[in-house]
Amino acid sequence: MDTSSATAQDHLLKVIDDEIKVSDRVVQQLKSRRNTIVPVSRLPPEILVEVFSLLPFVADDPKCVPYLEWIFVTHVCRRWREIALQSPYLWNHINFTKLTLDGFTEILARAKMSPLHVEAKITPRSKARFNALRRQLEAHIFHTRHLSISGEFQTLLERLVSPAPALVSLSLTRPSHPFSSSQLECIIIPDSLFNGTAPKLTRLELLSCSIGWKSPLFKGLQTLKIRTPSAQEMPTLDDWLAALNEMRQLKTLILHGATPAVSIDNPHTSKPQRTVTLPSLTHFNITASARDCALALAHLVLPALISLHVMSESQSRDGDDVRLLIPYVARNAHGPQDTAPLRTIAFDQDEMYAKIVAWTVPDADNDVCNSVTLIKASVSARLVFCAFSESGWRDGMETVVFDAVLSRLPLDAISTLSAQNKTRLSKEVWLSQVPRLAKLNRVLLVSTAIGAFSEMLEEAPPDCLPRLPQLTKLILLQDVLTAPTTYHLRDMLIKRKEHGAPLETLDLRTCLGPERAIQLLSETVGNVQGPPRAQMMGPSAFFGWEGS
Repeated sequence: MDTSSATAQDHLLKVIDDEIKVSDRVVQQLKSRRNTIVPVSRLPPEILVEVFSLLPFVADDPKCVPYLEWIFVTHVCRRWREIALQSPYLWNHINFTKLTLDGFTEILARAKMSPLHVEAKITPRSKARFNALRRQLEAHIFHTRHLSISGEFQTLLERLVSPAPALVSLSLTRPSHPFSSSQLECIIIPDSLFNGTAPKLTRLELLSCSIGWKSPLFKGLQTLKIRTPSAQEMPTLDDWLAALNEMRQLKTLILHGATPAVSIDNPHTSKPQRTVTLPSLTHFNITASARDCALALAHLVLPALISLHVMSESQSRDGDDVRLLIPYVARNAHGPQDTAPLRTIAFDQDEMYAKIVAWTVPDADNDVCNSVTLIKASVSARLVFCAFSESGWRDGMETVVFDAVLSRLPLDAISTLSAQNKTRLSKEVWLSQVPRLAKLNRVLLVSTAIGAFSEMLEEAPPDCLPRLPQLTKLILLQDVLTAPTTYHLRDMLIKRKEHGAPLETLDLRTCLGPERAIQLLSETVGNVQGPPRAQMMGPSAFFGWEGS
């Protein structure tokens, strides 16, 4: 091909390309005109912004930033893109950890003066990123509404000395380092933070952060969560009570290792000289030594409380400190402010702890089958009380704790009861408490709790009236139905029938045992729900079976 022919061809291609560009512009203009006619284009910008903000996060899309999931709408059409870019409230949720420095700066510019929600994880690896965050926070703290920081941020807190008039929520977290000797060190919150001025602050969450209880940040809080390593210095009782007295609107209080400590000069008293009333507090979660928990509860009046979670460490082999705490726990476990009685109660026990969980709804433990599922179900409980001892209690101390708590709780409406893990309730505990469990209709027991329960039911009541008269269903959890176990259980069921209160349902679905065991028990209880596959364990499942 000669030069003139090539030049003519290039010219023709350019003409065609130009025509294509013109056609593309025409098509784009036609599409734009068409878009103005469809109904969705008639929506006002403020309605579209509200819709954009509600779009769900597509978790499996690697290009999607979790808090900017709506950003794909900017690719739909020019109008949507213009509306999104001109709407500051769509850009005010900023996760510094997920963005480049340029992206962080650009999103801040788009957010303009809208209330900011800033989240950041600070590591010492990048000085440039840290300085950028520090500068931007210093410049924008006056219109920051929610601030959540984790990592190493001591230096940052010391630089945030300007007032935070819009701040509503503050979360500061120093993650623990399991293999570091500094795992118990706290971030120290300086008195100069925000110049002590955050008048709208209602939520404060601190993890491994030490704060003085005279801090002005406490005033007006509705939610306070402090989780502090036990090695840190505890507040004095006077400072602690004075701070709580400034939080009359407090609704949720979680204190882990952040309560006054008992000392020689500050002993427990049955009649404390000073108490503080928290009229709005509905949820209280406290973790400390048993004596420190008792000290805190003894000085608080909680007329609106509907959820109490107490995790207490016993430092007495005889559990004297736990028994000192129990009356204060019981006093706040259920009161006149509660609209429903306690209906469900669960026990959990292992070698080092004893736990009682109570709910105000029946069958609240339906999905509980071990300690892990009990923890999950405990979130909605009216009462969670756990006492543990790392050094160990004397034998039988867990049963003493259970009996002491039960003796002080209102049990007259309890309809469901479960004993989980390795719980052992003695026959004496059952005998002392069953008169108060007249409405109990369903019991779930692990193997360690079956023996004493059966002995209690077998024993003839002195007044000839059956014990637990409304009990109709018994569930055995993961038990092994050997010959001795089965015959013992059958004897109890026969006695129960003789006492005029036969069992209606026996649930053995999680148990192991031969078909003969199910047959024997079915002779006494009409509805026996057996395991899906019966099997013999060991040498003929311990001894012979009558009639096998």
